[in-house]
Amino acid sequence: MAAPSPWVILRRLLGVVPKHGEAEQPAAISTALRAPPRVTILGVGGPNARPEPTRPVKVPYLVAAGPAGLLICFAAGEPPIETDEDLVVAREFLAPADPSRQPTTGSAERVPRRRGSMPATCTLRSLGLTSGLLPGDYVITELQVASRGGERARLLRFFSAERLWLDTDLHNPLSAVDGGRNREWAPAGVVAHGGKLWFLDLSWGLLSCDPSATLPVLRFHSLPPGRCIHEPKPFLHTIRCVGVSNHMLRYVDIACDLDLDGRRAAEKKVSVWTAIPDPDCGGGGHGIRWLKTYEMGFEEIWSDGSYRETQLPAMIPEISCTPGTPMWSTSFCGGASSASTCQRIGSWGFVEDAHKLVAPGCRRCVLPWDLPASIANGLVEAIVPFQDQCGSSETTTGSSD
Repeated sequence: MAAPSPWVILRRLLGVVPKHGEAEQPAAISTALRAPPRVTILGVGGPNARPEPTRPVKVPYLVAAGPAGLLICFAAGEPPIETDEDLVVAREFLAPADPSRQPTTGSAERVPRRRGSMPATCTLRSLGLTSGLLPGDYVITELQVASRGGERARLLRFFSAERLWLDTDLHNPLSAVDGGRNREWAPAGVVAHGGKLWFLDLSWGLLSCDPSATLPVLRFHSLPPGRCIHEPKPFLHTIRCVGVSNHMLRYVDIACDLDLDGRRAAEKKVSVWTAIPDPDCGGGGHGIRWLKTYEMGFEEIWSDGSYRETQLPAMIPEISCTPGTPMWSTSFCGGASSASTCQRIGSWGFVEDAHKLVAPGCRRCVLPWDLPASIANGLVEAIVPFQDQCGSSETTTGSSD
């Protein structure tokens, strides 16, 4: 298995780099790539990446991050749920000669708006970005699932090679799932893995499809055993997360197990489940089964020497992401300014970061990003501030450490 790629934690709310003269044209995207668990903040500067002057209340917000680049929208609200503004794809990133003194930069291009009968508004928690069939191409995909009992779903896809949006009608597998006709699909995010997009409902399961296929097939996958609940809860994203770690799809949660009598145990645990491809688990030969690969109670975590060294309180944190290294989940504690990582049993890292997140500091405020090879060597532990050149400049509350 390939070694994990260098990665960063991106703040989803971007900064806007100011211009200091008419002749000056700042880079479309710029940032200092800060080593985890510090948070990297992107700055937008070029005309393609800036909000329109006629809409000053709109702010740039990171929708998705992957090998194809970064998907950005403009919206009001923290965090936004939908947008009817332009989408922007940032890519072609370049590393500076001295990452500690100069920003990493990238280009940006605006995505054409949808036409005809396709809806102008995008639901951000159903929007994903993947690489296309040819190098340099990308596909933007939004899934729209019919209401209770509906047998059809809609896939809206933008192909960069053709500069074209396609509207595809699909069979909705939820109509055949036990209880599927009596509940709504609750979008909670999108993960790209294995050439597919995995659309999440953290209370129910995952829908997967290959967005590059001519005739995509939508497939349903249940959550790990005992994790499905009757209806979504507004706080689920703080205790549950689905992401890619060490090239494998993983589900992480904070929950109480049941004791031998079927009653809920008192102690909460953090658990990691790994999705194993299994053609015998349905999905037309594309099924998965969940294997529990990690579990640890918080009493054991809090009593561990490496945790005590962080001087963090004995509080249950919020789950934010599961990037890079196996069994590594990033949690945010103490409001919006502290971040910690649990890499494996008995190993914790912690940093108090002055950068403010969108309160509360949950996974909807950050995204993990495996760095492209062109900038993989650009990580820095500390930076010499290069004012007004990237998202860690004066556009961000706080200062670099």
